[in-house]
Amino acid sequence: MGVLAAVCVAGCTAQPVTVEQVTRPAEVGVSGAVGAAGGRVSVPGGPVIDVPAGSVSGEGELVVRRAGKSVMSPESPSPFLSTLDAYELRLRGARLTGPLRLTVPVVTQPLPAAADEDSSAVLGHYDDATARWSIVPAEYDPDKHTITAEVYELSWWNAFGWDFSALRNAVATDYRNTLAVTASAPVCPNELSARRSSLRVEAGRSARILWCYGVDGGAPVLKVTNARGYPVSVRFPGAWRGEALGNGVELPAGLRGVHRSGAGAETTLLTGGSTVVLHPGTLRPAGVVSTRATGDAYLGMALTFGLKAFGSAMDGVPGVPVVRRHTSERVLADVLAGDCLKKFTVTDVESLGEAEESVRKAHQVAFGCLQTAWKKRYELDGRSGRFTEVGLTWLTAGIPVLIDGITGVADEAVFTPPHTIRVREASPATLLPGHRL
Repeated sequence: MGVLAAVCVAGCTAQPVTVEQVTRPAEVGVSGAVGAAGGRVSVPGGPVIDVPAGSVSGEGELVVRRAGKSVMSPESPSPFLSTLDAYELRLRGARLTGPLRLTVPVVTQPLPAAADEDSSAVLGHYDDATARWSIVPAEYDPDKHTITAEVYELSWWNAFGWDFSALRNAVATDYRNTLAVTASAPVCPNELSARRSSLRVEAGRSARILWCYGVDGGAPVLKVTNARGYPVSVRFPGAWRGEALGNGVELPAGLRGVHRSGAGAETTLLTGGSTVVLHPGTLRPAGVVSTRATGDAYLGMALTFGLKAFGSAMDGVPGVPVVRRHTSERVLADVLAGDCLKKFTVTDVESLGEAEESVRKAHQVAFGCLQTAWKKRYELDGRSGRFTEVGLTWLTAGIPVLIDGITGVADEAVFTPPHTIRVREASPATLLPGHRL
């Protein structure tokens, strides 16, 4: 391939510098003469650098190097940003005494309707001192697909847009993997002894809800496992004590203790692949444990997934504060403490059709509430903040549609019929020799 080089015109005077294609080997990039009267260096398919009069101390050479095999540039800060080639600006024989006007082509993708098109790209330079990309004030031209700014740094420059394709693939993969988490049947201590006791434990068959009953340290224990899929709500007697085993999809800290109480019962969320351990507290307990699909279980899943998706999308975006776990927890706390979630009506789900609609609505509400809280908590403002909002808006608008269209997620992972486990003392007539409880 031919390599770009610059040709100095008119004796390297103040007239604009043009760039021509040459075939001889040369450094990857272009250069042009600039002086007190200014100049221009233009890279075909790349940036245009205009040097205003007075911006350099004297006659010199502005060198623009493109990243390539022999010229390594800093890595893109995020896998979800689309970029062209990064370019390094250097000045030989003179000092920079004023701004340069830098215009860089931008790669953008179709935006959601609610996104601000003027904020769909940012311009950044690499800061060697902080080892991070920094955003500068710039103006995006959606018609020319270029972004322009007055810059004062001689460093690596690049324009960033959102790569929604990469974000979509990552979200879809993560979502499938989340719902594909599985668990085997739980094992309880001394199950045989429990069967020989005066208690009977009855439950229907289910490939999704698995359980065991045993005796641990002289006290009965009942373990209930959600083998896969979306969370389910588990309801158990209020006199019993329950604890979750963190061996499945993990809920954020703010959701782990979320439960409903009433009518002498407790209700907690059980995510796919997880187990809840119930301690009746007496050797002769009586009670009913039920599991079912509910709106609050879908909402809990949506909030869990939303926090992770937002955090992944924002991580590394130039100009955005570092995403930290405690800040994400505060975002969730803000959402739970506010009124935003009241847009979602929590009800029991009776069919697969209701489940699919409830899942969509849960994600719409959860992602919308998270976007508002995230913007406030991370103090997103300025151009980088508006640029980040474009990504969050895409997640808020696109994820419910994406989830609705994800293939490979079995119906039984979305909806499971109600399941009941009854614990009661057996009547004397049933306690025949050799009878298995």
